[in-house]
Amino acid sequence: MKFESMINQVIQGDCLEIMRDIPDKSINCIITDPPYGINFKSTRQTYQKHIENDKFEDWLKILPKMLIEFKRVLTDVGCCCCFCGGGKAPVTAIFTIEAIKHFHLIQTLVWRKFIGLGWRYRPAYENIVILSKDKDNYSFYDTSKKCGNVIEGINQDIPTEGEHPTQKPIVLMGRLINIHTKENDLVLDAFCGTGSTLIAAHRLDRKFIGIEINQTYTDIARERIKKETDQMKLAI
Repeated sequence: MKFESMINQVIQGDCLEIMRDIPDKSINCIITDPPYGINFKSTRQTYQKHIENDKFEDWLKILPKMLIEFKRVLTDVGCCCCFCGGGKAPVTAIFTIEAIKHFHLIQTLVWRKFIGLGWRYRPAYENIVILSKDKDNYSFYDTSKKCGNVIEGINQDIPTEGEHPTQKPIVLMGRLINIHTKENDLVLDAFCGTGSTLIAAHRLDRKFIGIEINQTYTDIARERIKKETDQMKLAI
């Protein structure tokens, strides 16, 4: 697939295969929410399939291959912002141990998203691991001097029937985009789900490439982006 035809599109397929067509050092920032290796299934919906490649053994196989491709396609100053879940499953630790074989660890963010279900240590956060090729020289555009490593005030999207079970808020993805990119930069989401990262990128005048293995979620992402662009055209 020609690289130029990927820009501002949602591509259905395996990201490890599709990323082969992305040139070296062509992506300004990766913001993505891959499987966590926990075989997740939402308890908030009456019916929901498990997420592809979310079994622990499948996740372990994908992880190093994914990070190698991420490093290849990122610019020398580009950052990778990767969601890693949180709670009793040690996936953030495992991910970080593998990630620092390929990148420098810049920060581990805590997104306080809600008070979760359960009785003991109710889950209320997710980790977002920030990586770069150079430990000192990386894209960072927040000038407020108040950019902390805990994100609060942005609640989790609660999925309804048929939606992606771990859909992220557009405003959250927009915050990461604003911190690590500038206008006209190219953002990659290799596990884009229903397209929250892509919509945030579009609203903030960034280019994007979305990749999603599930056809249903690909269709939803494409439809969400179409509605977004149609609304912007009407507003002009």
